[in-house]
Amino acid sequence: MNTPATDISTHYLGLPLRSPLVPSASPLTERIESLQEMERCGASAVVLPSLFEEPYDRDALQPAEYLDKIKAAREHLTIPVIASLNASTLKGWAEYAVMIEKAGAHAIELNIYNLSLDPDVPPAFIEDGYVNAVKAVAEAVKIPVAVKLPPYFTSLAYIAKRLKESGAKGLICFNRFYQPDIDLLTLGSTYTLRLSTAAENRFPLRWISLLYQRIQIDLAANTGIRSGEDVLKMVLGGACITQVCSVLMQRGIPWLRKIEQELREAMEESGYSSLSQVRGSFSSQVSGEPGEAERDEYRKALQGYILSRSPDQRVLTTHSQQEPSS
Repeated sequence: MNTPATDISTHYLGLPLRSPLVPSASPLTERIESLQEMERCGASAVVLPSLFEEPYDRDALQPAEYLDKIKAAREHLTIPVIASLNASTLKGWAEYAVMIEKAGAHAIELNIYNLSLDPDVPPAFIEDGYVNAVKAVAEAVKIPVAVKLPPYFTSLAYIAKRLKESGAKGLICFNRFYQPDIDLLTLGSTYTLRLSTAAENRFPLRWISLLYQRIQIDLAANTGIRSGEDVLKMVLGGACITQVCSVLMQRGIPWLRKIEQELREAMEESGYSSLSQVRGSFSSQVSGEPGEAERDEYRKALQGYILSRSPDQRVLTTHSQQEPSS
């Protein structure tokens, strides 16, 4: 049974929130009716779908339509409304951010993704693109700015520090991309939406726990958040909020109530009275050189695996357990 003493409130980007449960940008956050249902079911804030400087298809929202959605969301909701922006030029980042601020958004989430296949382009050039985009937006608006990071940086802590110094108030770990598959009949590309699973949340949990000790910035967990226990683990790692999407697309928006109930129950079972009391407590256990910790965990995993006595099965088993490291 829930106790009134269980405090699940949090802060993110300077915004006081009733809980860490924030539906992320998705088709579910396109309609006002869905946003209202999210608020009724316990969402503490919402992230609208991205506004693209270069629309990806003719049905994509145009700037005027997007700004109207922000205004409507502000009119019909009492929780913070976070806009998402995906621009392609510095001018676009700044100008669209100003329009979003004037429309009433409480904060902006920058959905940056620069992919280069040019072997002559150094990594620093790609990183500078992220930093310059954040600078352009942070200098143009007064509302807080967060960056939705991809996990593909050589030094994630370094780029996180640079983004903070450039004006970012929060980092979302991590953006999730949808790679194409191959249709063997047509030999063409196929794009199928694959919703995240709980197994995928270990990666953001690991990095949030590492960054929490090193970079003083608000951290948000994204990908594979499906239960109240998942939420609590992310907070223990150092997250201010957890963005949820896939489980709501599968189970429906009212599933937010179940996640909150599970969070409260997990806190009570662990003897936690508030999230602020325990935020980052797991991060303090992540010590030493992260690379060595990863190697040690890998060795333990191998030692804990019992091989079959059959020589043929042993070959197959050994191959399957080594495959992920390739």
